[in-house]
Amino acid sequence: MGEDPQIDSAAQHDVIRSVEALPGWLLEADALKLYELAYLADGPVLEIGTYRGKSASLMAAALRDSGRGGPLVSLDVDAAGLRDAATEAAARGLSDRLVLVRGTAETLFRAHPGFAPSLVFLDGDHSRRGVARDLRALRERVPAGAPIVFHDYHDARNADPAEPDYGITQAVGSSWVARDCEFGGIFGCCGLFVRRSGPRRPAGADAPSGDGIVDLGREPLRSWFDRCVIGAVERRLSTRRRR
Repeated sequence: MGEDPQIDSAAQHDVIRSVEALPGWLLEADALKLYELAYLADGPVLEIGTYRGKSASLMAAALRDSGRGGPLVSLDVDAAGLRDAATEAAARGLSDRLVLVRGTAETLFRAHPGFAPSLVFLDGDHSRRGVARDLRALRERVPAGAPIVFHDYHDARNADPAEPDYGITQAVGSSWVARDCEFGGIFGCCGLFVRRSGPRRPAGADAPSGDGIVDLGREPLRSWFDRCVIGAVERRLSTRRRR
């Protein structure tokens, strides 16, 4: 692969400052590492959990600055949030680096079975069940050598049984990540892992493309039931335990 390209620190910090006011939660250390990893990515990047497009704008700007890699595929089930992200990307001139997709990780890989992200930023459902569901979808798709970043991995709420919406460390520890990945450190509240063993990256990108928001269609019933019904029951039970 040769030497990594040199990151322009001034440009990196300019981008980070430019997204500070956008809705979302990124510590400076989170933003620095995400920019770096996206800048160095040599293929498509996957973000699970767009929210309003803060981290998507940051990573798309890194891809623009590097002039290589991409696109950034940012995935969410919230149509309103994706529309906000699309508006922000257009205003920043980043639409050509960013593909916004409405759907789940499972539906994404079902529609694009050859899509193999060179970097994954996991910032969707933070519950143990939700993270485990996304990791199941990613298991056969993340190639060896790809970094995986878990937002809020370094957060005390993961260890609090009264916080059912947080179970990132538990989900990671009981998944293929613990077996197949090397821990790369804590950056802000993010946990970085790099896949040691896994599938080889296919020759074609098979990344989703299109103007506007790509809608993957109806979520499989099993996935919807797990995400919306079982998750809601677990949150209600946890609330009762706290009383």
